[in-house]
Amino acid sequence: MNMNTDAPCDQRPSRFLKQRIECFAETLAFFSRQTQFKVAFLLQLDFWDWEMDEILYAVANFTEREKAWRVSGHTADEMLIAGGIFLKNRALGSYGPSTEFNRVIAPLGDLAKLVGCWNDLISECERMLDPNCTAQLVKVGGKVLKDLSKYRKALTR
Repeated sequence: MNMNTDAPCDQRPSRFLKQRIECFAETLAFFSRQTQFKVAFLLQLDFWDWEMDEILYAVANFTEREKAWRVSGHTADEMLIAGGIFLKNRALGSYGPSTEFNRVIAPLGDLAKLVGCWNDLISECERMLDPNCTAQLVKVGGKVLKDLSKYRKALTR
């Protein structure tokens, strides 16, 4: 096993996804530092929730995208045509499987850590909610979040 990636030596994690996850983890760490940063996070929560969902989606669909590096020639041409993409004659059949030695995989270990950081930040922000005000608003029919559970994330495969 490679100690940095937890991937067998004939595999490596997607650099793009790994960097995206690491960058988002740094962002979450920033928001976790101080109460005022958590307030800013809450003010932007729907945006950051969308960003987190985008990362989860990119990782969940990575295996399907990775297959594009392992098709060649006629198969690649047929797949492109099925998608409505037509290449010039000189490009037809010129696509071969990747010569990349290591198969590229999704960085699932990094994603699991990111989901943990996300849920920890959501929990920290949730502790900032005022249950008394929330209860009063609920009594009078006000629109209020009792908790932030709808923003928690889970790993799915």
